[in-house]
Amino acid sequence: MPLLLPEKKSSLGPDLAKKLGQDKVRWDWATLKAYSVDASIYKIPPQVVVLPETEEDIDAVMEYAVKVGVPLTPRAAGTNLTGSAIGAGIIVDISRMNRLLEVNRDEQWARVQPGLVLSEFNKQLAPMGLMYGPDPSSGDMCKLGGMLGNNSAGPHTLRYGSVKDNVHSLRIRLLTEGWLDAQSVSIGGPAHASLLKGFPSLKAVWTMMQEDQALIRARRPKVSKNSSGYNIFDLVDGLERGVLDVPKLFIGSEGTLGIMSEATVKLVKRPDATVTGLIHFRHLDGMGESVPHLLELNPNALEVMDGNSLDLIGRNRYGIPSDAAATLLIEFDEGGGADRRHRLMEMCQRFPITGKVRLASDPAQQGELWKARKALFPMLYRFDPQKKPINFVDDVVVPAARTGELIRYLEEYFGGRSVPVAIFGHVGNGNAHIVPLLDLHNQHDVDAMVEAHREIHQTVLDRFDGSICGEHGDGRIRAETVRLMYGEEVYHIFVRVKQAFDPQGMMNPGVKISDTSFTEHIDVERMGKPCATCAKCNSVCPVYDVFQSEDMSARGWFEIVTASDYSYLQSERVVDACLNCKSCRTICPAGVDVSELILQRRAEHPNGLAAWVFALHARQWIFHPLLKFMAWTQSFWDRPVLRGMLEKLTGPVLRKLAPTAKIPRDMVLPTFAKRHLRDRYPELCHSEHLRQASIAYFHGCAANYFEDGVGDAVIGLLADYGVKVALPPQRCSGTPIETYGLRDLVKEGARENLAHLAPYATVITSCASCTLSLKDYARLFSGEPEEAAAIDLSKRVKHISEFLVEQGMSSPNMHSARVSADGKLEKVTYHSSCHLRAAGVSQAPRDLLASVADLEFVEMQDADRCAGGAGTYIVKNYETSQKIFQRKKRAIQESGAQVVATSCPACMIQLKNGLRGIAEVKHIAQVMREHPGRK
Repeated sequence: MPLLLPEKKSSLGPDLAKKLGQDKVRWDWATLKAYSVDASIYKIPPQVVVLPETEEDIDAVMEYAVKVGVPLTPRAAGTNLTGSAIGAGIIVDISRMNRLLEVNRDEQWARVQPGLVLSEFNKQLAPMGLMYGPDPSSGDMCKLGGMLGNNSAGPHTLRYGSVKDNVHSLRIRLLTEGWLDAQSVSIGGPAHASLLKGFPSLKAVWTMMQEDQALIRARRPKVSKNSSGYNIFDLVDGLERGVLDVPKLFIGSEGTLGIMSEATVKLVKRPDATVTGLIHFRHLDGMGESVPHLLELNPNALEVMDGNSLDLIGRNRYGIPSDAAATLLIEFDEGGGADRRHRLMEMCQRFPITGKVRLASDPAQQGELWKARKALFPMLYRFDPQKKPINFVDDVVVPAARTGELIRYLEEYFGGRSVPVAIFGHVGNGNAHIVPLLDLHNQHDVDAMVEAHREIHQTVLDRFDGSICGEHGDGRIRAETVRLMYGEEVYHIFVRVKQAFDPQGMMNPGVKISDTSFTEHIDVERMGKPCATCAKCNSVCPVYDVFQSEDMSARGWFEIVTASDYSYLQSERVVDACLNCKSCRTICPAGVDVSELILQRRAEHPNGLAAWVFALHARQWIFHPLLKFMAWTQSFWDRPVLRGMLEKLTGPVLRKLAPTAKIPRDMVLPTFAKRHLRDRYPELCHSEHLRQASIAYFHGCAANYFEDGVGDAVIGLLADYGVKVALPPQRCSGTPIETYGLRDLVKEGARENLAHLAPYATVITSCASCTLSLKDYARLFSGEPEEAAAIDLSKRVKHISEFLVEQGMSSPNMHSARVSADGKLEKVTYHSSCHLRAAGVSQAPRDLLASVADLEFVEMQDADRCAGGAGTYIVKNYETSQKIFQRKKRAIQESGAQVVATSCPACMIQLKNGLRGIAEVKHIAQVMREHPGRK
């Protein structure tokens, strides 16, 4: 399959941009760097990236690619572990085609676009009592297009099957034959005849199926799940039923036959309630023997983690007994649950287990039981600075009853070579994920990898009569082994299928059908870095949520800012897009803080205008009178006409902050305080009071400068409880300053804060960003004299919600409770501030709100998503900020709450601006003071 490449590669981007528009085509250094990786071990820089939004866009890029002879690689979330989402030509990222087009609740099907994230899909289906059955562990980030391309499965395959069992039809753009509506058709009928007439490629496949059906049946894998090769096996099975099941051919084809734009998928009813069990086995034999018996309970899921996996992620962290050789998770429906619970406990008595069998019906408790399994792979990145988890034999399948035997063989194999390995997976299907930890900078480990790739795959095929791939796809990592699994005759059929649809070899070359060694294109440099590139961070990145482009995502930023050839001039656009919300740090099981890496890069090029503003801010004797002048004159200048003039006048100056910076005329600004918080409570600032008090209140800038009532509420609330705080001298905690790369100025203020806060046993905060910043000072002073004082301060800092919960304080009932006019309880929901979560405070504010007697606390969807304000980001990039907020706004409206409580004055500015009267916005301290009654 010879492939001709254009003589002038530099023309690709401009040519495609003319056809599709500048916003849909990118070829700058940062974009190509971000798209050169996926979740696999490989790296292949593309020539250009296209972000189609319509089928017409797909038409345009495919027609152009055929014309100039450039290969195409379809890509969704890039969570694939086999390297099938990267390529050297044009990356076609379908992430912006992410709509749920139609749902038929009665018939239980949905029509979807391929860029829709699985978890988002299921959130939209939840109110209807429906869900999509297949559930890979990457469900929070993976997209339906990738699931279709890989024939994904997941823990609940036992109950719902893999993707190929849950699709009615597909819409696919073939390379030279246009759009195909792929569905199952009756053989001999008019639809069948029309397909064969209109699509010569399908006619060629149809002929192959008829001629070679005996061979295909004989070589069908004898295991419960398989995603290796093209699924000609289900096509042949369809012949006996009198149908040509066209979608089956394309599901699992990994973008090598065409590009999907739409799918109609089957839905299932969401279980009313489930039971999750956690069982620890003393021996692998006992675990293996238990599987056939546990399958008699008709479980929804049956998962295993071997002892090596448990050691690597830390047994103490998850309460796993030290003598457990394997841990098994089982889940079944609650219906008839008492009987199945009894049968489960009875079965467990037959086998040597250790510790207690833990059963959970509460979703939160179930989440705790599943936590280790879902976080296992990225957690392995914490094991060793050099040895990293390498996926190269990661998806084998054997008969379920032989899973224990397989694990024992693998542990002996790697143990004999002194290679740490984690073995886990879907034991109910016999599907094992094998992840050795290797240092690919070490030739001994590289040799061990090459040997293991050959030996283990051969053993799975010969000794276990299994499959090399259950759900991850062949990709680049197993392409050379497909021939070994099926033999020459069936492999030749695969090649002919590929040639029928893609005679020039332009669709995802090197994937699935290839003799190239799996060691080609391994990104050895990245294998020494701490990031798993799993894209968990992308699932919570607010910027990625808006742009749906890898260059504007946390994972992409990691690749960009850690590149050996990094250049700020080539990356300024993307590096400056980060909000520093810390959501990536909060969710990352490997503990990677992408935003911190970006701040370090910004510190290499600090912003000049911000440096001037914050230097002025540090001179409080000048800055404070200026703010008070703004407060006294705000009623004059904060009017539509004057705001319009101010927007124009300040525009040229603010553009030195960022090209997109502005203060829009219609933005709801906070009210500046004519008397600052410290002016209103001079007695709390008095030197003698400062010496006598044991508790300090670090109010931060917003509570001091704005008339938002937050500081007054905190001081008043604590006074109600008999706690009188001191207001020691303080500088800005540093978060907004560091955002602009001014790390030296941050450290200057931090040193003053460390000195002024040192005498106090407890330092209470009301701002999420201040809370995180004070707790993070040790990061600023790592290896410096101030480090010990910074660590000490981090232990004494408490957000007001955290302090109240820890003290177990109950209201003294000093105020009368309020009830709404119609006699119903007022609904309050909680927006969880990003920095407070990053500081480890998530549940305390919720517990406080739930304790209020005359309020109904409702948890809104996306409570933990960033609202987009991010301090001064609302000024730096107002348009993006408001696009981010739309998701939060929908969640608030759907909650039906009249009050939105939050834990940060900065978030309040964004919420008030975005909601504009839809709901009241209050700090949690204000809510607690106004509603003192407790349940």
